Amino acid sequence: MATISIGDYSFKPADRVENYGGDINIYCCWEHHLLIPCPAAYRLSPDLPLIDFLETLFRPDHQHHPDYARLNYHHLIWTLDGKSWQPKLAASLREGGVVHMSYLSFRAPGLDGLNGHGV
Repeated sequence: MATISIGDYSFKPADRVENYGGDINIYCCWEHHLLIPCPAAYRLSPDLPLIDFLETLFRPDHQHHPDYARLNYHHLIWTLDGKSWQPKLAASLREGGVVHMSYLSFRAPGLDGLNGHGV
């Protein structure tokens, strides 16, 4: 069905990187673990090491999932903006190529959600 615009929608988005005071906004998703049903957004320093992000911010959001106790950060299959990615956990987000509005997701082999149902 066709739609007709009733106004001018030309404006600068509020989520531009220059509005973040040197930080970046990223999205992160643990695939097949949908107790959190969508990627979570995080405002971070681009100099933050990936492992620090996982331990200090990701963990509190996801540790309630029964699979979390078996999650091994060293055996994850990552994607960054839809492409295969092999991060170094000790490297900063910037060093790993993570930029403002990046989308990180990972799978944990052998962990497929509650009873293997992706939840």
